[in-house]
Amino acid sequence: MKRRLLLVLSVALLLALAALPVAAQSFPDPGVGSTTTELVNKTANPAQVSIFYYDQNGTAIAGPSPTIPGNGSVAIDPASSQLPQGFNGAGVASSNQPLAAVVQTDYTGGPGDGYQMGFYSGVSAGSTQICFPSLWKVGGANPIISSFAVQNTGTSVATVEITYMGRDGVSQGTRTDAIPVGAQHTYDLAVPGPTMPNLPLGWAGSAMVRVTSGGTIAGVAVVNWGGVPISARTGDYNAADCAGLSGATTLVAPTAYRVRPGGSWTGGIWSALNIQNLSNTTANVTIRFTPRNPASPSLTVNTTIAPNSAKGVNTRTGGDVPASTFDPLNVDNAWDGTATITSDQPIVATVITQWDRAGSFEGAIYSAPNANQGATKIFTPNVKRVVSGTNWQKWSAIIIQNLGSSTADVTVTFYNRSGTALLTLNQTIAPNAGIGLNTRTGGATFNPLGNAFEGHAVVTSNNGQPLAVVLNGIVRVPGGASGATNGIPE
Repeated sequence: MKRRLLLVLSVALLLALAALPVAAQSFPDPGVGSTTTELVNKTANPAQVSIFYYDQNGTAIAGPSPTIPGNGSVAIDPASSQLPQGFNGAGVASSNQPLAAVVQTDYTGGPGDGYQMGFYSGVSAGSTQICFPSLWKVGGANPIISSFAVQNTGTSVATVEITYMGRDGVSQGTRTDAIPVGAQHTYDLAVPGPTMPNLPLGWAGSAMVRVTSGGTIAGVAVVNWGGVPISARTGDYNAADCAGLSGATTLVAPTAYRVRPGGSWTGGIWSALNIQNLSNTTANVTIRFTPRNPASPSLTVNTTIAPNSAKGVNTRTGGDVPASTFDPLNVDNAWDGTATITSDQPIVATVITQWDRAGSFEGAIYSAPNANQGATKIFTPNVKRVVSGTNWQKWSAIIIQNLGSSTADVTVTFYNRSGTALLTLNQTIAPNAGIGLNTRTGGATFNPLGNAFEGHAVVTSNNGQPLAVVLNGIVRVPGGASGATNGIPE
């Protein structure tokens, strides 16, 4: 039986956004984009793959048909995709073996150093309702603009209802759309129209997309931050599956940072959680920050979120809580760890990481995993370790959080594209805590990968403790950019 992997191609989001006359309104324009899809064969048997792309009308375009070795991977770059220039659509990869995928979008020609990047994960099934908890339409000196794409993952035309809700709980209305089979439609907050209300400038909020007839959907959002030229950055995140979500909810953030070298934010790393209450009742929320280093402090933040509203919690600025909330994490100015978000109402959230690399800002965003969906085997496509002499060009960090109640015994195995296991690491992780495996800063541990490694890693819990995994990717050629996305369960 062939298995389908659904890929919403964010190149469509980029090209649609870049072609719009939004610069006069001070919205960020990331430049010209292209996507590379990393496909991983989850099994030891060769995988025969066929890829079809679908334009906005649902017309199919045949793509490549690679064979992926057992435990191997392949990169479908713009040249090998066989797509025409300016393609706006989505893709489906079918295979006789289960696949995992990460899509990387590279943006060139924009502000700053002219290079930005985003990651998201392919999905193997859609949902009847998806949520985008972090959307913006902000102008001025530090603008942010978002767009999102919804793909029809079913077998008939999907009629959808899109509800736009501000962080303050005020609805901006509901729109409807019909999406052909296999196709995706893009919704740009900068462009009012039949499916997009004329949102007020300065708006921050969310979108909920519900199928009213026709099957299932999946989605990806793109966020472009602006500011002074060197502050330009881009992030992609997968929509949350919020169908049937009700009652108490626990979400996790495997990455949480408050790093201030020498007490300064220059060169620092910080995190933001945007949490959306999906109910008509005030949500009582507890956020527990657990350090990687047991000697570092823990922190518990209690807050409430009004009905149908959202709240941002930022370890640098405080966000919607006082900035002093995070002062207890200043002990060594190098706090990193995880966050666990519990609520007595249904919630979804995104996790944002931002870096100040000597004055050049970078950002990444991913959807906070639901703790009930922890897995014991997780794949991370698109792992890199590329260095030329002393010049690091690409590297990755695999962040693993233990969601169980006991110490997790974890094995992480790195495979090259041909399916050869080059390195296996054994780790133990305390409950709620996390670890980071960085192919650059991990030193000689990662020497077996060599200096031109491209492949993937498999994270396995050997004693049944559920895990959540996030992949961070850093690229320094042709410019500086960072991305993050969720690992893919077996």
